[in-house]
Amino acid sequence: MKKLIIVAAMLLAVFFAYGQPAITPAEKEGTDFYKQGKTTEAIASFKKALIEKPQSLYSINALANLYLMDRKYQDAYTIADQGVKLSGGAPNFIVVKAKAAIRINKAQEALDIIDAYIKTHQADFMLLFVNATAYNVLGDRQQALSFFSQSIAANADFPDAYLGRGQDLDGIGRYPQALKDLDKYISLRDDNAEAYYRRGIINYHSGNFNTALADCNKAMELSPKYSEALTFRGEVYKALQQTDKALTDFNASIAMDATYAVAYYQAAGTYLDEKNYAKTIAFINKAIELVPNAAPYYWIQSRAFLYTNKNNDALASASKAMQIDARSPDSYICQASAYFNLDKFDEAIALITKGIGINPDYYLLYTLRASMYRDKGKTALADADDAKAKQLAANIK
Repeated sequence: MKKLIIVAAMLLAVFFAYGQPAITPAEKEGTDFYKQGKTTEAIASFKKALIEKPQSLYSINALANLYLMDRKYQDAYTIADQGVKLSGGAPNFIVVKAKAAIRINKAQEALDIIDAYIKTHQADFMLLFVNATAYNVLGDRQQALSFFSQSIAANADFPDAYLGRGQDLDGIGRYPQALKDLDKYISLRDDNAEAYYRRGIINYHSGNFNTALADCNKAMELSPKYSEALTFRGEVYKALQQTDKALTDFNASIAMDATYAVAYYQAAGTYLDEKNYAKTIAFINKAIELVPNAAPYYWIQSRAFLYTNKNNDALASASKAMQIDARSPDSYICQASAYFNLDKFDEAIALITKGIGINPDYYLLYTLRASMYRDKGKTALADADDAKAKQLAANIK
């Protein structure tokens, strides 16, 4: 098994890169703490070392990487910038500064940093990888895919580039290629829970539910407190029609991390399917409390209110979803249904017709409008919409 420990390489090799004759006692102490996995103590030692030797590139490099590992991104950015200036733009400092910049909402600056370096130097695999990550943050998946591929071409044994490219390929529905990249990652590094979790998602999207379950189980074996993987395993169980196991996982995930909104959302959706509307509303309200700007959360809430004849509340929830996402067909379905239940037929038809204008190939919009027309005795219009819905549904693979 090949393992690449990039941060360790940067911490331990930079001494040779800059030709320092020896490291100080504080730097040795910090390095030893790092090797023992004691990040907090290592940071303290290297900060002490910098007081003794303020321009030590060894300590600056170590601190920048340790801050990045410890998710102290602003600190990592600041000290990596100091390293960039003192070293005359050494690539290891550029990489850390760019990575930290992405994490503090400066993705464009990360691209600018790397592009400036690439203009006068050959880009290595890590710089290309960070560029890809920045483009993902900026929403340019095609550019991200291009740079992930360039990173792989520069170093075929760098696992993170396969993980990043695989996720992007999954996002555009290229599941066989995505699975190939995740398989490659795992062949290079088989101890990373996230890789199995991500491969599980791709297998789920491919309809390979039992394989997805095996991936989730492996992720949980490697990282027992991985709430995202546990919640996703619940989704897989739900797809396998094992509702009790799904709910067990969702509730266990919430017990593990009470701030993970997705677990509440998934539990709420499952309780909705089970027609347990009281629990649906309780769980989705908690999800909304944690993440108030997710349209799908309001769709669940609106449907629960519709099923319990709280139509004004349903309309309020649907209207909030529409404010967040005015293009999704689900926003139109929820709001139009609420209007219809409130005997506002014209408003309901106008809204669902607008939704069809935005999503002309979404068959459920025609199905809903047909049911509204039929309820009002407009048979010819209802028949036309039903025919269109059947035509579109037949085209779904």
